[in-house]
Amino acid sequence: MDTMSKTDDPSTEIARQAQAWLVRLRSGRATRDDAQAFQRWCDEHPDHARVARVLSRTWTQLGVVAGEVRAEQRAADRAADARAARALVPRPARRAFVGFAVAAGASWLAFRPPMQLWPALGDFASDYRTETGEQRQVALSAHVVVEMNTQTRIDLLRTHDMSDGQHGIDLLAGEAEVVASAPALGVTALPVVVKAGSGRLQASAARFDVRRTGDNVCVTCVSGELAFEHPRGQLTLSASQQLMYDDRNVRPVSRVDAGMVTAWRRGVLMFKDAPLTDVVEEINRYRPGRLILNNAGLKDARVHAQFALARLDDAIDLICRITGAHAVRLPGRVVLFT
Repeated sequence: MDTMSKTDDPSTEIARQAQAWLVRLRSGRATRDDAQAFQRWCDEHPDHARVARVLSRTWTQLGVVAGEVRAEQRAADRAADARAARALVPRPARRAFVGFAVAAGASWLAFRPPMQLWPALGDFASDYRTETGEQRQVALSAHVVVEMNTQTRIDLLRTHDMSDGQHGIDLLAGEAEVVASAPALGVTALPVVVKAGSGRLQASAARFDVRRTGDNVCVTCVSGELAFEHPRGQLTLSASQQLMYDDRNVRPVSRVDAGMVTAWRRGVLMFKDAPLTDVVEEINRYRPGRLILNNAGLKDARVHAQFALARLDDAIDLICRITGAHAVRLPGRVVLFT
């Protein structure tokens, strides 16, 4: 396989290499040596195997979609043939176009997945990441632990962003709970630093949750104290206080039930009189596939419920019972509420 150019973006180059390997292995002409060489490539770096898995799943999804497109096209062709026979006029062929469109879209969909049905390949550029439904723990030091929630990406902060000996992360997307434990007597520990958008957080002994969606960030202090800095000003958060901000504004501090915010750490999602649109959006963060509201009348429905993360498909039936919606299940774990 080609080696990586120094000027190429690493994640893009890895994606190119993975795609080339999968094309070769699925060509029907692959040899045992090819398979062994591919295994060696996967073993070179964790990102190699991870990107290859994502591309493989992407192509599997595309195969399902392509099959549906072909089935629908055959039905449309038969109907068009019948109409043309009755009218005694020729009908333009579309089969070649449909096949080309599906094939040509494979590479693009790997970088721009529809409805976030699978991770975009650009997500692999971060230091740590979690896929849909995945949670993982990252220990920054003996006193600082980061619990990453689903669909989360973080980078480790470099030395120029902190004082010597400090540890920190840049939350690029998703949600993380940071636990900074007080050191033993006589031991000095610098505050952990967390960047999220335009905000900067520091804590020596605290537990806090940070969630970022685009430029919007929500910070919840669960225990201890948390220092916050932003171009708009500075303040301190204490237990059960929450702050929301974006690149331009900082909203007033509010008091919240921190237990509901961090319910994901206990393996549950909790909703209290929440709009169904918010419930569906939250479930989509944890469940592979996609729930889609296809009925405008459902959007204002309110939900008061608790769902186990390990059994999120149960939420589909409960939503139907609460709202009277009808669930249409499609391939790829896509569900339409009508």
